Amino acid sequence: MIKLIKKLVKKKIFQKIDYYFAKNIAYPYESLLLITATYMSFLNRTGYTFLSLKKIIKNKIFGTKIINKIKHIKNIKKELLKSHAVGNKDKNFPLIIDGNNLYLNKIWIIEKKILKFLKCKYKIKKYKFHIWKKVFKQEFFKKSHIEQKIAIILCLLNKFTIILGSPGTGKTQLISKIIYAFIHISKNKKIILATPTGKASSVLIESIKRNKYLLKIKKKNQIHIPKIAFTIHDLFKINNYSKNNFFYSIKNINYDLLIIDESSMIDIFMLEKIIDTFNKNGKIIFLGDPNQLPAVNNGSFLKDVFISYKKINLQNIYKKLINLIKKPNLEANQENIKKKIFILKKKYRFKKKSNIDKFSKIIKNFKKEQIKNIFNNKFSNIKFSIINKSYASYKKMIQKIFIMYENYWKMIFKKYSYKEILKYFYQIRILCVLKKGMFGVDGINKIFKKIIFKKYFKYSIKKKNKWYIGKPIIILKNCKYLKLFNGSIGITLLDKNKNMQVFFLTKNGEINKIPINLLPKYQTTWAITIHKAQGSEFLKINIIFPLKSNNIMNREIIYTGITRSKKKIHIFSKKSTFVEAAKKINTRKSGFLKKIKKILLKK
Repeated sequence: MIKLIKKLVKKKIFQKIDYYFAKNIAYPYESLLLITATYMSFLNRTGYTFLSLKKIIKNKIFGTKIINKIKHIKNIKKELLKSHAVGNKDKNFPLIIDGNNLYLNKIWIIEKKILKFLKCKYKIKKYKFHIWKKVFKQEFFKKSHIEQKIAIILCLLNKFTIILGSPGTGKTQLISKIIYAFIHISKNKKIILATPTGKASSVLIESIKRNKYLLKIKKKNQIHIPKIAFTIHDLFKINNYSKNNFFYSIKNINYDLLIIDESSMIDIFMLEKIIDTFNKNGKIIFLGDPNQLPAVNNGSFLKDVFISYKKINLQNIYKKLINLIKKPNLEANQENIKKKIFILKKKYRFKKKSNIDKFSKIIKNFKKEQIKNIFNNKFSNIKFSIINKSYASYKKMIQKIFIMYENYWKMIFKKYSYKEILKYFYQIRILCVLKKGMFGVDGINKIFKKIIFKKYFKYSIKKKNKWYIGKPIIILKNCKYLKLFNGSIGITLLDKNKNMQVFFLTKNGEINKIPINLLPKYQTTWAITIHKAQGSEFLKINIIFPLKSNNIMNREIIYTGITRSKKKIHIFSKKSTFVEAAKKINTRKSGFLKKIKKILLKK
């Protein structure tokens, strides 16, 4: 059996870590355990949280020789429980069997903890009606769509609320409204904002600072509006080294309202830390788009919630909410409003007939025939260019993409202000699926440097020089001392003394210039991956897909890529690769998918 599994490792179906994990917990004669443990490790690396024992024999990944070794076993669950390494859900073993699912012990414990949190029956917050009137009479509430009114009320009532919505449904605007309402209605007003990435936190805080309602708020309440948005890792000290605890060291965080945006990127390990530090006197609100890329690590919490959702009558639930507010002591009304999740559907970012919105729906629902309209360039602001293996095709693609930066270079050489140049660059971007290769981030960055040197710096700069005017970089490591975070984008320009420095636009709209030799870890960023772009939005984007489909290519990555743009999209791909990816859904199985429906949607 070990030899057969080693062959699968050589073929790169499994990795060495999968094999060594299985070998470490199973005796050589335990064929079934060797197979399940190897596969369990593989699944966990790809985002799954469990292995279904019912499907183990049907799985084609092992091949007939391995399956023949175990297919005679009548009761796989019973056989595995004979091992010293496998226990039932009441015992502490490396592998745990719960129902017909096999878990790694640590993941089973985390899922159990998450379920306990979701099951907990927190009391609905009771405010007197004259306090609610403070919110109802405000301009921001009167002018809000019924969806946003419902979402605001649910967030104020519940201990935790999950708000879902695709790009353009006003999630970020809603956050500002919730903050405004919470400040007016609550005695305790400590509000904390968090996102999974530095870039997303920057986008969120910039939006809040621009919000017209928060700008009008009385001076005495201005101090309660969050001035910064944390990354989840910084807020909860995840992965911070500690002598006592390698993984994380943290005390309970003091907050009255915790709002977490871009929650689709939250994995079960992040969620566990959030739950561990849950302030019972406070509230948590999760917001995100379940159709975007899931977390890098295990689980897809937001998608599980979305799949479990059932439609509701907006007008009906709004009336019930108002009744609950008017008669807060009426138990019957309270029983009617146990909704902890809500989906926003009305679009604000895109016009009613927006091609980008139509395109996102075509991809989300995989309408194959309508995808052909994209190939035929039937949409005015969405262009599709076919690419192939030839160098001529690649060169043509690069030339088309480079045109997007012509105005950028004009601004640099005509000496526009630093702020104007930075703001312009922030609105355009090349997005790639891959990091490596000609069609990946590294390849695009290299070819761009060659073109730039040839066109703009033919005689003035040596080719070996790493730095040149106009070079954009992305910071890869937080540096609080320099006020730079993972995801900060800077541009290399000359200062007033004609010294080359990297200029950044801060969250406050100020210019931050950093000497090149002081920069933390960075990389050139003419192009970034779609994963890195999640949480950002641009006016114009070029998206480059690889020639061949791979494990990364799926519907979610296309959807996430195209919804980064507000106005124009140019896609470079093979038709067959694009269709194959759009057809493939990123499926991640978690143990609490079935249970979550009963918990969150119970009436």
